[in-house]
Amino acid sequence: MNYNLEIQKILLQVEKLSNPDDKINLLKQAITLADANNDLDWGFDLRLDLISKEIDTSHCTDSFPAFAWLLSTYDANPDLFDEEDFLWEYKWMSSAARRNAGISREQVENIMADLKERMNRNGYSDRAYYNIMFYWHLFIGEYDEARKYIKLRDESTHDRMSHCEACELDSRVEMALIDGELDKAITLAHDIITKKQTCGRLPFATFCNLTTHLHKVNDPRAEEFFAKAEEELNEIENDTSFLADVAELMRYLTKTNKDKAWQYFERYADWEVGAEDALCFEFALACLSVLNKEEGVRKMNINPKLPYFNTANEYDLKELFDYYHKKATDLADRFDARHGNNYFNKQLSEILA
Repeated sequence: MNYNLEIQKILLQVEKLSNPDDKINLLKQAITLADANNDLDWGFDLRLDLISKEIDTSHCTDSFPAFAWLLSTYDANPDLFDEEDFLWEYKWMSSAARRNAGISREQVENIMADLKERMNRNGYSDRAYYNIMFYWHLFIGEYDEARKYIKLRDESTHDRMSHCEACELDSRVEMALIDGELDKAITLAHDIITKKQTCGRLPFATFCNLTTHLHKVNDPRAEEFFAKAEEELNEIENDTSFLADVAELMRYLTKTNKDKAWQYFERYADWEVGAEDALCFEFALACLSVLNKEEGVRKMNINPKLPYFNTANEYDLKELFDYYHKKATDLADRFDARHGNNYFNKQLSEILA
């Protein structure tokens, strides 16, 4: 059969699926066909599609090689493709780079600088770049730098490459929460809370963040936002990219409803399999909050994909604690070594205190 027809047939199958990983596996088959026939156009479009599908998962396994191919193919054939066509995906990849402990700080910052250069030469302002830098410094615990970049962003021209209004609003809410300005954060979040402003991760991520920060100071409004977050979570089926947000809810439940925290553990633990390093760290912290000071054996229905699965469905809680403690410690050490501070180990210490 003609390979073009084969690819189109595969794409029709992709449209019928709901699980992102199933879609990705089919797209990889289509990419193999395109590459075998030296079809750059198909190779370009299919890789963009693959990256857009993997954004809905907790992992970033296939997007890195796919995007590296896009960059090298464009740079070698600038007359055949439009650079603007992959700049939005480049924003996603720059975020994925910071979440991967195996990518050095210099490499992460070079990726962000290269993205800035490409956006500028296509006529875009620095607003999207400033937003990326805001989240980078937030991620590594450099809050003063984060405040600087969010101010620069808000003073810059908004254009097609900028993050959506809901995402930019959510970042202001997050900064207010970090600064302890809880009432200000809730006021800022009004349009997200009422769903006047929404995006792929919102309002769920905002509700999780509000729950966490309000609970830290024993503000009773945390319970209200947890209920809103759980309502949103019940609508999420296959999008494992929400793993860090689920981890926030688990940590809240550890203090408020331990039985439910265990239910979350059983239901979502397999989302961490193959996940990005930063998401694995967040989930390990949540698991440690559940497992801390727990002893004995617990009967649980654990997904067979997990490395500690056993057919008896009985788990030594100390062994589970040690598993997640080692994972969290290894990742904290790697991230802190990359960033030159102790931000990740500080988070781990707070969980174990």
